[in-house]
Amino acid sequence: MMKKPHIDSKKKDILQAAMRLFATKGIDGISVKEIGDAAGVTDAAIYKHFKSKQAMALEAFSHYCGGYTRLIDYMGGQPGTFHSRFHRLIDEVLRMHDEEQYGMLLLAQQHEIFAEASRSGERQLFDALVAFIEQGIERGELPDQDARLSAVLILGAFNQMALSSLHGELPARLEPLASEVKQRFSHLLGQL
Repeated sequence: MMKKPHIDSKKKDILQAAMRLFATKGIDGISVKEIGDAAGVTDAAIYKHFKSKQAMALEAFSHYCGGYTRLIDYMGGQPGTFHSRFHRLIDEVLRMHDEEQYGMLLLAQQHEIFAEASRSGERQLFDALVAFIEQGIERGELPDQDARLSAVLILGAFNQMALSSLHGELPARLEPLASEVKQRFSHLLGQL
């Protein structure tokens, strides 16, 4: 009988604490000790799982970026109209935000580590959204438009909603706003 590998739950705790701190204070604004304190572990426990703070930031960024990218690609491959798939995508993004509000904020961080991740060759969130919008244009379900600009506007709006939610300008939970968000994004894309 093969022995099951032990999965250290502390790594998940460390990543979640780091992600919250990176999203709110930036990578350069926190120390490994602060991450350890927030996760309830020692510096040694952190270095058991990560070579450096930068490696930790890159893993957290890749985790959230990958999750949102896979979601967009999944919706792009589903049957149905662009409109129905885009609305399901919005519902899911808002649900994901409400489950872990700092994930979306982390993606909005401007740091050279995240720029490196974007150049790594892995499919990125922005590219997935551009392709999804282009698919709607090619199928004649969206008017001709600059898909890159539309994607920037949508991602910027989601990032600002997450930030406004954190600061109390919007409710902590964004799912109740789904109907209005869908309506406004549909107008932005030219769907009336």
